[in-house]
Amino acid sequence: MTAIAAVRKRATWAIPGLAIFLFGCATPVQELWPPPEGAPTHTIVVSLDTWHAMIAITLDERVTALDRKSVFEEWGYAEQAWYLEGRQGITGALRALFWPSPGVVEVGLHEQVWAARTPQPPSETFVFRLSETGYVRLRRHLRSTIAAPDPVLVVDGVKFYPSKRPYHLFHQCHQYAAEALREAGLPVSAWWAFSRTSFAMQLRRAARMADEAAGSRVPAGK
Repeated sequence: MTAIAAVRKRATWAIPGLAIFLFGCATPVQELWPPPEGAPTHTIVVSLDTWHAMIAITLDERVTALDRKSVFEEWGYAEQAWYLEGRQGITGALRALFWPSPGVVEVGLHEQVWAARTPQPPSETFVFRLSETGYVRLRRHLRSTIAAPDPVLVVDGVKFYPSKRPYHLFHQCHQYAAEALREAGLPVSAWWAFSRTSFAMQLRRAARMADEAAGSRVPAGK
């Protein structure tokens, strides 16, 4: 997605600096995140590569038993014409970002998360534990983004479903992932996930908050 990224960078060059100032207002959703000590949790992995964001849900034993080679259920979002139809280049980038166009929700089962499979490194991963309620809310939200039960395309077992919302500059893969994480209670803002940079800053902050919360529960001297 080099052309899309180039246009997005020009259109939003000033946003990351402003985001640094404003996304600090994003706070965890009380009672959702971080999960209290000793409570049941579910692990998710957020992958970022050069241009794309994906959320991987660690499957429990019941689901993994159905496909022993798959340990993650991964969700992503993209523009249909660019990602599935090959309508790319500069004109494709301008269309995708500045004209609302059909999006697709990607759902697949994988042995490795996207950061380990991406053809567009460098990549980065962020691991978070969700409370039971946060996990249910995350899955409910992700399912709610699908517009129809039948995929528009299936490739190597990965299903691409029509999205309820169109793809454009203010609703792309980073914002899609940020909206889902916010539903789970994490302190991220979809509004400020304009780019990989601004989204990654928010994820690093959330990871630090999770570490601090875990550290505060460790007895002194341990």
